[in-house]
Parts: sequence; structure tokens; C-alpha cells
Amino acid sequence: MPERSKQVRVRRKHLETWLQILGRAWEKADAELVASLFDSDVSYQENPFEPPIHGAEAVREYWLENLATQREVRFWGHVLAVDGDIGVLNWKVEFIRTGSNQKVRLDGVSVGKFGAEGKPVLWREWWHKLEHNG
Repeated sequence: MPERSKQVRVRRKHLETWLQILGRAWEKADAELVASLFDSDVSYQENPFEPPIHGAEAVREYWLENLATQREVRFWGHVLAVDGDIGVLNWKVEFIRTGSNQKVRLDGVSVGKFGAEGKPVLWREWWHKLEHNG
């Protein structure tokens, strides 16, 4: 008899903890910690009009580049929905852009497909940005 593949189920509590760690990593500008939250082979798509990046190392590089432009970061978020191995998250971030000193607010939604290790193997995000001086 063929072996059945186990259906991965992600729990709301796991997603809440995962999101808290992401927030801490963002506030501390810790790209290593961010990358560690994702599967080593993750497909991560930050922009629906660009191809996704692949792998935790590419995620680390992406975050290193972006975190270098941010200071005084504040993060908060919550779980919108959980269905099987899919988690839907809403997150908000405020920071000061280095160089221009512009205040930036982001409001985003991310959809992740979580693997057996509890890390996203597929990640898609959409967000809007408000920037203003002082």
C-alpha cells in the first residue's frame, strides 16, 4: 500500500508566534533572523509583477538591503486566517527612512504556505506605503 503524505496543518498560535518573531527581527534589523523563519527553498514574492526570489539566502539578502534604509522601526500585526497549511497575516510597520528622514508607514498582507518544519515554503505579500516628511 502506498504511503500517504501527511497533510501539514499550521496552527493559529504558531502563526502568531512566527509573526511576533518577524516583528522583532524587523525592529532589530536582523536579516539573519528573518531568513531563519523561512524554509531553505522558499519561493518569496514581494511584488506580483516581478519573479519571486528563491531560497532563504536570497531572502536574507533582500532583507539586508531593505533594512539598511530603515531606522526607528515599529511593527505590529495579526493573523487574519488559517486554513490547513495556509496562513494569512496582516502587518503594519512604521519607520524613518535613512538619508531622507521621511516617515514611512506600510500596511501589508502576506499569504504563506507552511511546510512540515513550520516555515513558509511559499510566500506572497502585498502592501501599500505612505511616506511623508516630518
